[in-house]
Amino acid sequence: MKHSELPLYPKLSPIYNKIMQLAIAILLIIVLLYLWALGNERYQQTLNEHFHYISQQYLNQASIGVAALIEKDKKSASAYINELATQPWVKDISYYDETGQVIYRSQQQNSINDLFGLSLTESNTSSRFIPFVQELRSDKLDGYIRLTVERKLLIKQLIAAGAGQYRFLGLMLLMAGIVGFFLTRGFNRFSRQGYRYKKVATPKTRL
Repeated sequence: MKHSELPLYPKLSPIYNKIMQLAIAILLIIVLLYLWALGNERYQQTLNEHFHYISQQYLNQASIGVAALIEKDKKSASAYINELATQPWVKDISYYDETGQVIYRSQQQNSINDLFGLSLTESNTSSRFIPFVQELRSDKLDGYIRLTVERKLLIKQLIAAGAGQYRFLGLMLLMAGIVGFFLTRGFNRFSRQGYRYKKVATPKTRL
């Protein structure tokens, strides 16, 4: 009488289990890429909101100061405009009267036509230098203030901080992948050893 021997190893997983595991891995990669793209979109939106907020606040400050100085001392208004334009991210500041004629302007001022490449001698730089315009009003329209901002310089620190965060996040994802790989290999070995059985010798039976 022969006893059936116990299998030394478990049966191999069916092929569809392997395909399912591969499909799940691909799905997780797609989800990860989507979350990465979504985070980058929100990051760019935050940069734009910060850029417009700081620019508008600076323009409001310039408008209040220029409006107050024009009524008292026009020379002081010109000096004030030049002082505001000393910020590294400010391209230029201009004051226009109600008809649109330039009254005061900072050094190296470019017209709107120059910024958008409408002049024969200038190329379009509107993606780099962003103009902001605000009216000056008392009882009537007194004029306009135009602030031209270099976007890259204004958000330079935020871009550097964001790039550092993304590098750190990428490093964490890489380390998580490596840890997952070694854990999988380790548990695989433990599971295989758990299914192994020692071959037990069966006593011979006498007839």
